[in-house]
Amino acid sequence: MGAQLNAFSTDGQVILTFPEAAMKSEDREEFITFAKTEWLARQSRLTETDATDLAKSIDSDWWKKNRDRILANIGAE
Repeated sequence: MGAQLNAFSTDGQVILTFPEAAMKSEDREEFITFAKTEWLARQSRLTETDATDLAKSIDSDWWKKNRDRILANIGAE
């Protein structure tokens, strides 16, 4: 298709542009969501250690809440 992604700066803002027809609506939304997620991740002050500790806590809490149900369903078929 030959569509271009352009970037320019104005008034302290970076603006990305590309033809709307270059992507299906769902793909555009996915691209925008990716860019927003990446932006938020780069703004975060969460350290790798903090992220690991948080993940362990979430895993532990999930297992505590779901342990009995999971174990009850093992071999149930």
